[in-house]
Amino acid sequence: MRVLLLTRGAPGAGKSTWIERQGLKPYALCPDDLRLLVASPAMTVSGGEAIDSSNEDAVWKLLTDLLVQRMERGDFTVIDATNSKTADMKKYLELCEEYKYRIYCVDFTDVPIETAKERNARREGLKRVPDRVIEKMYARFKTEKVSSKIPVIKPDGLDKIWLKKIDLSDYKKIHHIGDIHGCYTALKEYLDGVGGIRDDEYYIFLGDFCDRGIENAEVLEFLLGIYTRPNVCLLEGNHERVLFDWADGKAERSKAFELFTAPELERADIDKKEVRRLYRSLRQCAYYDYCGRTYFVCHGGLSALPECLTKVPAKQLIDGVGSFEDVGPVSASFLKNTPENVYQIFGHRNPKFLPIRVNERVYNLEGDVEFGGYLRALQVGPGGVHTEFEIRNRVFSRNIKPVQSRPEMSVEEAVAALRGNRYVREKRFGNISSFNFTDEAFGFGIWNGQTTKARGLYIDTARQKVAARAYDKFFNIGEVHETKPDRLKFRLAFPVTAYVKENGFLGIVSCNENDDSLFVTTKSNPDGEYAGYLGDMLREKVSAENLEKMKLFARDNGVSFVFECVDMKNDPHVIEYPESRLYLLDIIYNDLNYHKFGYEKMCEIADKFGLRHKEKAAVIDCWHDFALWQNEVMKEDYQYNGREIEGFVVEDQNGYMVKLKLWYYNFWKNMRTAAREMIEHPGAAARVPSNVPQAEEFCRWLKGVIDAGGGDGLPRDICHLRRLYLNSVGGE
Repeated sequence: MRVLLLTRGAPGAGKSTWIERQGLKPYALCPDDLRLLVASPAMTVSGGEAIDSSNEDAVWKLLTDLLVQRMERGDFTVIDATNSKTADMKKYLELCEEYKYRIYCVDFTDVPIETAKERNARREGLKRVPDRVIEKMYARFKTEKVSSKIPVIKPDGLDKIWLKKIDLSDYKKIHHIGDIHGCYTALKEYLDGVGGIRDDEYYIFLGDFCDRGIENAEVLEFLLGIYTRPNVCLLEGNHERVLFDWADGKAERSKAFELFTAPELERADIDKKEVRRLYRSLRQCAYYDYCGRTYFVCHGGLSALPECLTKVPAKQLIDGVGSFEDVGPVSASFLKNTPENVYQIFGHRNPKFLPIRVNERVYNLEGDVEFGGYLRALQVGPGGVHTEFEIRNRVFSRNIKPVQSRPEMSVEEAVAALRGNRYVREKRFGNISSFNFTDEAFGFGIWNGQTTKARGLYIDTARQKVAARAYDKFFNIGEVHETKPDRLKFRLAFPVTAYVKENGFLGIVSCNENDDSLFVTTKSNPDGEYAGYLGDMLREKVSAENLEKMKLFARDNGVSFVFECVDMKNDPHVIEYPESRLYLLDIIYNDLNYHKFGYEKMCEIADKFGLRHKEKAAVIDCWHDFALWQNEVMKEDYQYNGREIEGFVVEDQNGYMVKLKLWYYNFWKNMRTAAREMIEHPGAAARVPSNVPQAEEFCRWLKGVIDAGGGDGLPRDICHLRRLYLNSVGGE
């Protein structure tokens, strides 16, 4: 936690020995240690060795830099130095003011000078100093005083600085209120329902009071009116530092705060001086007893309750132990590592939208309130009765400002840029070239404006126009940084629409203006076998008359028809269909910048040409509902309308898309890889997902078939293999 401990005393006074005995060495910064890092020991006039003291500026700069880094994290820190000068201690006071630290001085100056000299004489040679240095220190202690702003304690008084439990048993109830994020209406609804702030009840607010919501001024005005009350405890969240920086006239570190929250607060004429006072009153945790139980409350969540909470970095109390996704493991560890009467309550992170009661003794009060979710609260009442509350927030911003598109370039400029990019591959088919990202780009995740656009992009280089195209590259949820859940919630503009993702290969149909023919291709090759499969499917599923109409429509409107080709004869994938199918996914304009027909218009045209089109599965209104929907569809036994599917494509109001692959698809895709390895290399060990009984069972079955001599006759596609396996175990 944010505590700085200074030792004060001459060499030989026992400071370092005391630090060792108190177990404080891992938290200590010592100038002597740094001197040995800055320079090797120097030879003395008498022929011995001593610590080189000729680099004092570098040593003290290094110590200050290290201290600032520790203060940024809120680390408990001990300065193991003589601290004999008032000016030196003043510098520490200034840093403590800036970083909201408590500061103490442990005083060793009453150790007799003779004792200090005697101990110094027994020290190892490197650390021994001349007696005159000790005498100079003692003379300075008489004239250089410790600031009255720094509490002084004796070595046996260390217990005074540690955080201790308080007893709140005299209160009728304890209220714990989760992340508010500028959602005043939901907060007011909860408080109105419990009778407001009552003197005989205690209120702990878990942090993240402002930002992202649209009622920040109202929340802040409310908190400014209550934070000095003795029965109100405000904890610090990760968004509070940005609030303080704004109030302190510093540049805000959050773009969203700068663009939205700060203007709102300034329009409301919020008193910045009072906000600074509020920030300095924030605590990093609450630790109390109530009705025979112990409760620990912080913003981010710990995996254990240490013997000394003061030694826990503030950063871990605020951000939590582990990564943002580690809510479940951290909660399970806390349950395992603490006695049965110890409970933890925290907020901040809940990417999988766990319930308030994570386990028997851990509660999570993060409910995505700012995205249309819930303000969560937990009451602890007489007898230790826990009552959970979720208040749905209806007052929030549904849309994130769309990302500005790059300046447009001509087709000629685009071709030159694509050809100059080592991560883009060009294939030429007469006047038409296909551009696709390379395997290296995919393998190393090299995604930029060119590699994402080079995905089924066909350009007529003679006419300098786009001849056909598919989608810009888009990603699975969690696949890249911007699609990780904690980022995606800011990226998606709600409401979003989920479309069923069928399981085949991508096909593109447009018009080749060079010979006025139907241009049928895959993402990379109109002459390849898969383009042939697509052509056969088109002729089978679409009449010759409608194919001609499609060609004319593509030519006259400058568009491409983009299909999912499910070919169960030539190219079965992971999901089994009763017959081969062709799904129209979208009608996309033949333009460098991706834009397309709306869904309803696309469906209308599909019906006109006798085409099966993609299916709209759900419209989701806010991030909270999206998280619940995602949790539901990712269950192992989930089926969409009674059938297995690959997953969903989610598209927001700005056309931004992400993919979600489902459990069944992911499982059998892994089994497909394992099966191929086992069939092609019978003696090799299969890579089987651990702790998945069906995977182990499938691989045992397949190994048995191979060992029995049936490997050569086994089909290579997973659809047929799965059918054989399920028939053998009585699954179908």
